[in-house]
Amino acid sequence: MKKVLLTVLAMVSIASADQLTSLKIEGMMCPACVKNVKGTLNEVKGVNETTVYLKEGKAEVKSTDGVKPEAMCDAVKKAGYGCKVTK
Repeated sequence: MKKVLLTVLAMVSIASADQLTSLKIEGMMCPACVKNVKGTLNEVKGVNETTVYLKEGKAEVKSTDGVKPEAMCDAVKKAGYGCKVTK
C-alpha cells in the first residue's frame, strides 16, 4: 500500500510540473494543417501533449517547466504558419 501511495504522489508531482502554453496559430486551413502543426509542436524537446483547434486557430501545449514558448512558436513558424504566444 505504501508503494502505491508513493507512486501516486510521484505521478502528481510530475503532472503538476507541466506548464500550459496557449498559442495563436495563423494560416491553418484544413485538418492536414492541424496534423502538421501538432506534429511540429510535439517534436519540440520537453513538449508532452499538444491539442490544436482548427476553427479557433489555436494550440494548447503542455510541456515541462523550462520550455520556452518562443521555441514552440519558432518551430511552428519554420513549418510555415504564423504563431504568437497568448498565455
